[in-house]
Amino acid sequence: MAAQAGGLDFTGDHYPTQEAGQSTLTRAEVRAQVLDAIAKGEMLSQGESYLPLSVQKPTNSTLTREQVRNETKSAAKAGLLDNYGA
Repeated sequence: MAAQAGGLDFTGDHYPTQEAGQSTLTRAEVRAQVLDAIAKGEMLSQGESYLPLSVQKPTNSTLTREQVRNETKSAAKAGLLDNYGA
């Protein structure tokens, strides 16, 4: 197995040790940040993020198709788009 060839054995209870991280935020502070992000629409609430896109709340764009095309062309020229599958 490749993992064993590299000196790591992931079978049974032989998982590599993981260093514990220490947060500087309290649980209440993290919760407040999450609720704030949900309220601002920056994050879906728990459960909504697992719904199929066809069921999630739709967002209506204010842009025309031509505006979207132009933005996409500009982003492509600026190198801001990933070239998946090409």
